Amino acid sequence: MIKTWANRASERFFRENKASPFRGLDVGAAQDLLAALDAATSLRDLSPLKSVGLHKLKGDRAGRWAMTVNARWRICFRFKDGDAHDVEIVDYHRG
Repeated sequence: MIKTWANRASERFFRENKASPFRGLDVGAAQDLLAALDAATSLRDLSPLKSVGLHKLKGDRAGRWAMTVNARWRICFRFKDGDAHDVEIVDYHRG
C-alpha cells in the first residue's frame, strides 16, 4: 500500500487524476503502475511484471526503487514493511 508521498503533485495525480505537471507522461501506464504499487505487499509482487521495469537506484537515491513509466518518466519510492513510502513521479532528466 502507498503510505506516503514525496510531493503533492504525485499524490494529486493518483487521487484526482491531475496530470498537468507531468508533460509527456503516459497517464494510463502511470495509473496502472501506481495501482500495482498500491496493491503490492512486497517487491516480489512487482518484480514478475516485466513491463514495470523495476530497478534499484544508486548514488544519491540509494535505498529507493524505480519503475519505468515511459521515456524519461519514472515512479520512485522506498519500500518498507510491505508498504511504499515517499512515492513520486519524477522526470529523470530533471531529477
